[in-house]
Amino acid sequence: MQEIIATVIVALIVAVLFAAVIIKMVKDKKKGKGSCSCNCSTCGMDCPSKKS
Repeated sequence: MQEIIATVIVALIVAVLFAAVIIKMVKDKKKGKGSCSCNCSTCGMDCPSKKS
């Protein structure tokens, strides 16, 4: 029984961390921040900063 409880606790911790990363990415995306900090002129992604 203790093994099951430990597994559930670890799974909950991993799920919370995963959710926090996703939430941070969504907030950054809404603020216009990209996923990288590289040179946008050579970037193949469709960044908001390239459109201006």
